[in-house]
Amino acid sequence: MALTSRIGVWLGNYTFKRFDYYTSHAMETQEKILMKIVHDNENCELGKKYDFKNIHSIEDFQAKVPLLTFEDYAPLVDRMIDNDEKNIITSKKILRYCSSSGSVGKPKMQPKTFRDIWSMQCCGMAATPGCADKYFREHGLSKLPGQRGPLLMSLNGGRTKFGVKVNGAGQVPLDNLRPILKYFITTPEDILYPEDEENTNIPYFQLLFALQDRKVTYLGSMVITLLSTMFEYLENNWQMLCNDIEHGTIDPSIKCPESLRKKYGHRKPNPKRAAELRAIFEEGFDTDVPVAKRIWPELAWGYGMISSTLAVYMEKLKRYMGDLPMHNMGYAASEGYMAMPVELNVNDYVLLPRSLFYEFIPEDGDETQRPLTLDQIEVGKNYEIIVTNWSGLYRYRIMDIVKVTGTYNNSKRIEFLYRSNLGLNVANEKTSTQMLDHVAAEMQKHFNVEFKGFSYYPDTEPEVPRYALYVEPESEFIDKYGLEEIEEYFDETFKETNEKYEKYRRWGMLDKPVVYEFEPGTYDAYKADLVSQGRVLNQIKPVTVINTPEREEFFFARVKK
Repeated sequence: MALTSRIGVWLGNYTFKRFDYYTSHAMETQEKILMKIVHDNENCELGKKYDFKNIHSIEDFQAKVPLLTFEDYAPLVDRMIDNDEKNIITSKKILRYCSSSGSVGKPKMQPKTFRDIWSMQCCGMAATPGCADKYFREHGLSKLPGQRGPLLMSLNGGRTKFGVKVNGAGQVPLDNLRPILKYFITTPEDILYPEDEENTNIPYFQLLFALQDRKVTYLGSMVITLLSTMFEYLENNWQMLCNDIEHGTIDPSIKCPESLRKKYGHRKPNPKRAAELRAIFEEGFDTDVPVAKRIWPELAWGYGMISSTLAVYMEKLKRYMGDLPMHNMGYAASEGYMAMPVELNVNDYVLLPRSLFYEFIPEDGDETQRPLTLDQIEVGKNYEIIVTNWSGLYRYRIMDIVKVTGTYNNSKRIEFLYRSNLGLNVANEKTSTQMLDHVAAEMQKHFNVEFKGFSYYPDTEPEVPRYALYVEPESEFIDKYGLEEIEEYFDETFKETNEKYEKYRRWGMLDKPVVYEFEPGTYDAYKADLVSQGRVLNQIKPVTVINTPEREEFFFARVKK
C-alpha cells in the first residue's frame, strides 16, 4: 500500500508540473492541439467533408466546420460500431467506446482514441493523489496517508460485436489499473467486475469489506451520490453487516450468485471487529465525532465528482463524514476530461488547455456570432461550452452551461452549472438544475424531512403550465404538514430563487405548482430497472427532471394514492 501511494503521489506531482506549464501557455497550447487534431484527421471522411487540409488557424476552423451535436454524429458512430468502418470521423484507431451517463435521453456512445484515454488517465486519476498530497502538506501534515479504501462503483463494461471495449468514461482510468487495484482498494475484484450485476447486492459487499478493514484512509466514488447511498444503506443494515463480520457469513437475504456466496460466505470470523463496530453504531449516527471517523480512525480524505448541482448530497454526507476533505474529481464527460481541481473542498476546476480545444457561446448571447476562445471569456459570466477532442468530435455541443469563476495562470477556472436541456423552462423562465436542487434542499430543511429522491416535471397539460414536484420522503410528509402548506412554501421558495419565475407567476404565465409523493422504494426500483437493462450502477444519476416518455411511464405509475 505504501509503495502504491508513493508512486501515485509522484505521478500526481509530475502531472501538476506539466499542468502548470500548459496553463501558463494556454492559448498557444490550444492553437497547437487544434492544428494537430485537424491535420491528423484531414483524410478521414469528416476531414474531407470540412476541408481540413486547408485549415491553418482557429478562424479557418470556425469558418469551415459548423457547430455539431450528437444527432449529427449518431449515424456515423453507428457505422463504426455496427460495421467496424474505419476512417469515418477520425483517422486514429478507436480503442474504446464510452457510453454517456444518460443524464438526458438514452446513453450515447462516444469513440475514444489513445490520446483521449491518456488524458483521462493522467488528469482523471494520477492528478487526484497529487492534489490531495498538496493539500495535506499545506495543512501541516508531512505527506498524504497511504491509500486504502472502498471503490463505490462497478467497473463492468461490454464489447461491440467486433470486440471493442465499451465502458463509462469514469470507469476507464480504473479499468486500466485493474492488475494493481487490490493494492489500494478494499473492494474485491469480483465485486468491481460482478458476473451478474443485476442480481448482486453491490452496496452490501462494498461495505462488508470496507468495514472489516480498520485501516481505510479514503472513501472513493466516481459520483458523490453513491457515497450518500452507502451511508444510508449502512444506517439501515448495520446489524446484519456486523453479524456477517462476526461469523464470516453472508446473510441469506443478500442477493448474489452462488459463486460469491460460496467464496465469501465462509470467511474467517472477526468477532473483535464486529464488537467494535456494534459499539460505534449503537452509540448512534448523530454524535460529535462523525460516524465515518469512528469506523475508520485513519480516514483522511475522500473523492468523487461534486458539482454544485449535487450540493444537497454533500450536505447529507456531512452528517456521516463531518468536514472530511473532499477532492472533486473534476469536470468530465464521455466527450473528454475538460477541467481538474487544484485544491480540495472546491466546486470549480481549471480548464485543461491540452486535453481538448474549447469554444464558448455566451449564455444570453447571439448564437449567430462566432464563439469565443479560452482567452476571450470573462470571469463571472456563463457560457455554453463547445469542444473538439482527439477522437473525432469537432465543434461539438455537449449542452453544458458553465460559469467562469476565476483564472489560473493563463487558463480559466470554471464551475458546471447545468445541462441546458435538463433544467425547467416552460415559460422562458430558465430554471437551472442548481435552482431545482436549492428549492428541494430548502423544503427538506423547512419541513425537517429528508427526501430519498426528488424529481420535477414541467406540467404543460393545464391551460397555464406549472411545475410539479415528486418526492419520496424518508418520513411522514404530506399527511403531517398538509398539501396546501407544502405547495405554498414550494411556490414562495421558487419565487425567491428565480426572479423570472416570480415575474411569470405574477403575469399569469405560470400556475401555482403542485407536489406529489411517490410510493416507498420508487427510486431504488428505478435504479434496479435501469441495471436490468444493462446500465452501469455508478452512471445512474439522480432524476432531477422527468423529461422522457420512459421516465413518465415509470414514475407516474408510482405516485402514492
